[in-house]
Amino acid sequence: MNTRTIISTILILTSFSTFGQFSRQNIETDSSDIEIIRNSVYHIYEETYKKKDSVWYSVHFIKDTTRLNTEGWKTKDDKYLGVWREYNFEGELMYTRDYVNATCVVNKDLYPYHNLLEKMKSKADSLIISTYSQEFFDKHVRFDFDCSAYHGNWITLSDGEKYWSKDYLGSWIEPMKAKPNSFKFRYSVKIGDTEWYPEMIGIDLDSVGNYIPSKDFWNNYGFENVKSQKRTFQIDKLKAMKTAKQHGLEITDQDKINEFLRWEKFKKAEFYDGQFRYYITELTEEVKDIKEKGRSSVVYKFNVYSFNPWTGEFVEMKKMKNVHSWGEHSGNWTGLIPDND
Repeated sequence: MNTRTIISTILILTSFSTFGQFSRQNIETDSSDIEIIRNSVYHIYEETYKKKDSVWYSVHFIKDTTRLNTEGWKTKDDKYLGVWREYNFEGELMYTRDYVNATCVVNKDLYPYHNLLEKMKSKADSLIISTYSQEFFDKHVRFDFDCSAYHGNWITLSDGEKYWSKDYLGSWIEPMKAKPNSFKFRYSVKIGDTEWYPEMIGIDLDSVGNYIPSKDFWNNYGFENVKSQKRTFQIDKLKAMKTAKQHGLEITDQDKINEFLRWEKFKKAEFYDGQFRYYITELTEEVKDIKEKGRSSVVYKFNVYSFNPWTGEFVEMKKMKNVHSWGEHSGNWTGLIPDND
């Protein structure tokens, strides 16, 4: 009996008595590690292959495990591959997501107010284009269907104080429960042919599509007031390395140089509320603190060369570090932070 047949048999024979419960089962084979999770709604099968970067992920409904919710291939770091489809319990197609071509088509019969969401997304697109340029939008911006819709209203407390409250209604792939009056859109951005950096542009809109400055200083929101005439990115790793050598960069192998795109926040809750910066990093030192018991850590120290990506101009060199710490049950990376040691 082949693996796919075994999977089908497991799904068909899953006991309905697990409804309302949670269970986890782990199976190891010569070629893969299999995890089966059952909860009150879904039966989840995940098979991770040992010798390749491939994971087969399949979800069925626990009430009837012959009914498919979604399935497809992804990588070990959860990058989805190819085309995925999601179905409801009645077997109706909810949406089709193509991760190669960055499209997501929903079944509008099941998504009330989706036309309104599309209209607001067009307004968000227009804000990016008018603030930067069509060329920047076409070459460097991608919408990964990361958006949310809300109904906001003022709440009056017993002492007369008022505050604005928002109830979550749905998203691009979650049908909205009622008509929204506020919206949130997030976009990915890239430099040249490098990887996409998610949630680099965040836009909040009101019920008619006006921009709302965000007081959420944790995530990325707002725009940069670009002064250059050509409002698209003018930098890549080779250009940056050539310039950085004039400011102390010693490494000549570009494979040993890491690059990052960062949104540096101003935290002012204004339309212009930050700036893009392009970093290349030169590893200078590793400080290890390895312990047999307790938490261990490695501090990676860098020279970070910062550039204005709109002009390619060198801005500064600064000392930064990335701290990796771990214990028996957990681990953490700080990301690049100032190195004041």
